[in-house]
Amino acid sequence: MQQMRQMQQRGWRTMLACRPGSRVEEVALQQGLSVLPVRFRNSLHLPSIAILRRWISQHKPRLAICHSGHDSNNLAIAARLVWQRPFLLRSRTYQPGKPSAWSYNRLVDATMVPSHYLRDALLQNPAIRPERVHVVYPGIDFCGLDAAVSQALPAHVADWLAAASGPVLLHAAMLRGEKGHLTILQAMDRLRHSHPHWRYLVAGEGVARPQIEAEIERLGLADRVLLAGVVSQVAPLYRCADLLLMPSTYEPLGMSQIEALALQCPVLASNTGGIPETVTDGQTGMLVEAGNEEAWARAIAEALDHMARQQQLARAGSLDVRQRFAPESNLRQILALSGLADQPSLAQ
Repeated sequence: MQQMRQMQQRGWRTMLACRPGSRVEEVALQQGLSVLPVRFRNSLHLPSIAILRRWISQHKPRLAICHSGHDSNNLAIAARLVWQRPFLLRSRTYQPGKPSAWSYNRLVDATMVPSHYLRDALLQNPAIRPERVHVVYPGIDFCGLDAAVSQALPAHVADWLAAASGPVLLHAAMLRGEKGHLTILQAMDRLRHSHPHWRYLVAGEGVARPQIEAEIERLGLADRVLLAGVVSQVAPLYRCADLLLMPSTYEPLGMSQIEALALQCPVLASNTGGIPETVTDGQTGMLVEAGNEEAWARAIAEALDHMARQQQLARAGSLDVRQRFAPESNLRQILALSGLADQPSLAQ
């Protein structure tokens, strides 16, 4: 939707094909975007293909951006049933299992991925043509982030923060094993005596919550940890945090560390996946070995002991990410990739 708004500002006409009655449709209509109802029930849904074919034939769009599910397959078939089809650009943010060379080489004209790490992982399949896979960094709505940062904190979070003092370390991620919550809890246990006052604020929900709750209880850390659940606006949390933690063991790119740096919140993140493409160790933040609770304990202690240095890194990080992950940069790359960078804008 952000890409659609950016395109409209440049004079392009846009249309969002999505399931009727979905949350996606609801939000798009609230934002004043045009919507084409398509059910996308499966990867070969003939009614969806017919709707897309008819719309493409009538409006002759220049570019169609799809994602990693039923929409890609239905769109690819529908587009090939018309005489003048759009450029088919697929967005791929992760790759479960072994990638299919056919889907990258034949299904669409090009695939954009959010990091060099993910591109390299896909190209481990030597049958995939490298010229078909392109790195396009996502565009972050920094204006929206700046506007949201001054909003009030959720009441239960504000109450928890007010109940005690000490540095606040924020972890904004789904509660899943690869997000590293247990690593941080074990690091807290190691720092129990040398750094007893910092607190761990966790925003997010997920299947690992019972395991995380059990570890908090086992380690006796209930008075220093808040599992805040889903927080609709994360920006105010960055404002109150002293550090943003991202201890993931797998991350094709990651977003919370980019948003945190944009708001000059210092970042400690795992040296894995696409994260090093967003945080430069010792220049814009600190990178730590993923899954190593001892290394995380040392890094947290160092950061807490030298917060002025961390704030300096965060200021440099803000300048960096606001340039590289700007929505304008994302749209410029997409238009160039699809051959539309120098084309007249009054097109679909």
